[in-house]
Amino acid sequence: MKTLSQNSMPIYEALEKQKLNRIVHFDVPGHKGGRGNKEMKEFLGEKCVKVDMNSMKPLDNLCHPSSVIKDAQQLAAEAFGADEAFFIVNGTTAAVQAMIMSCTKAGDKVIMPRNVHRSAINALVVNGALPVYVNPGINRHLGIPLGMSVADVKRAMEENPDAKAVLVNNPTYYGICSDLKEIVRLAHERGMLVLADEAHGTHFYFGDEMPVSAMAAGADMSAVSMHKTGGSLTQSSLLLTKIRSMRTIYVRSLT
Repeated sequence: MKTLSQNSMPIYEALEKQKLNRIVHFDVPGHKGGRGNKEMKEFLGEKCVKVDMNSMKPLDNLCHPSSVIKDAQQLAAEAFGADEAFFIVNGTTAAVQAMIMSCTKAGDKVIMPRNVHRSAINALVVNGALPVYVNPGINRHLGIPLGMSVADVKRAMEENPDAKAVLVNNPTYYGICSDLKEIVRLAHERGMLVLADEAHGTHFYFGDEMPVSAMAAGADMSAVSMHKTGGSLTQSSLLLTKIRSMRTIYVRSLT
């Protein structure tokens, strides 16, 4: 049985092994390990372009991971304190949209701050869910929007008891955090899911003096931009989920 640890690098190791196989590629990418684009090889480096490979069997497939990507996602879930982690490409937009569209349908309500990211609005447009906006207020001295106050969120919940979820920025673009633990408690008491947009909060998971992360606060799903504050390449992201708490909320909503 394969043993995984946080020192394991399943995808990297598979790419290195595949590179050593010296396979002649008749598929994409068209630069053929850099041989077809000298300028790009010089710009990115030969080592980089040689491991730019398609989703062939030894490298797994992101659409339905079954080997090295599955292992890497399992390690990511463990590192971030989630039940499951999914690798997202094209930035965190898809992760935010997946959170909203997986727990709402047309006509369902989602409580969210007015300064939510456009990806959340796009999700509502596509699936027909309805926003219940909470005004985060403004810091007049700095001229920046704040986070949602617990009192405002609680009021929105009381006025909209049929809301399916609460979306929280953790933190906002300007680094402002709401009281996520208390919002999670209030939401779960009412059978609502808590979704966290942590596009700017990857570092919360790896520092003792940091604000609480979504998974540590008990949120049900979180969209994490690895490329913004996690040190990965641009457009790489994670969708984190707490399957057990989501199942509990779902069962409670049926009773």
